[in-house]
Amino acid sequence: MNPDFAIVLNFKLNTDNVNADALVKKARDIGVRAISGSDILQKAADKYTIKLVNQDGVDLSADDVIDALVQNRKNGKSTVINIHLQDGKISPKDEEMLEVINKWMHMFGHAFNESEISELTVDQDGFVLQNRHAVYQKYVFLKSPLPEKITVSGLSQEPNRVEWIQNRTDLKFGFEDNDLSIALTQPEDDFEWQVLRIQAHRPEDDIAETKF
Repeated sequence: MNPDFAIVLNFKLNTDNVNADALVKKARDIGVRAISGSDILQKAADKYTIKLVNQDGVDLSADDVIDALVQNRKNGKSTVINIHLQDGKISPKDEEMLEVINKWMHMFGHAFNESEISELTVDQDGFVLQNRHAVYQKYVFLKSPLPEKITVSGLSQEPNRVEWIQNRTDLKFGFEDNDLSIALTQPEDDFEWQVLRIQAHRPEDDIAETKF
């Protein structure tokens, strides 16, 4: 599947009496780029620039959805989530789940949607992805509870900056023998999965400043 489609919402429509615009807008607002379901969603999908695909999904809950999303992304897979409707509206259980997704994606959606598997490794319970369009940006996904420090291996040069994506808080680091040691602070929000960004060396960093 298209790597842009990290999350696909599979709307289980049991009636045509639904507000297709509201359903698709809900998907768009939480950072979803593809949906699955009846053709009655097509007009709204076109309106919100969302791809309509045909994919079977799985039932997830507010308790396990973020872990499922992250584990699938780690393995280069999309997560297709069944969204059940009651009387033409999203069920309360799935509304609760979508709110959990929305809160997490609001903070980490760019790193999640734009990433691909990286050759870098981390020595703790986590993994590294890289931006598909700007490979000098690496994202370290770490599962809570967080350790005091981590080591990321495989970088060829010392990065320019290391920071929590949340609030762009700088993190202290050291670099030796292709190993990047990062001292972690506790982020403000207690997400199950946290993400930090490594701003690696970029080609433009080697361009000398032009003085007039």
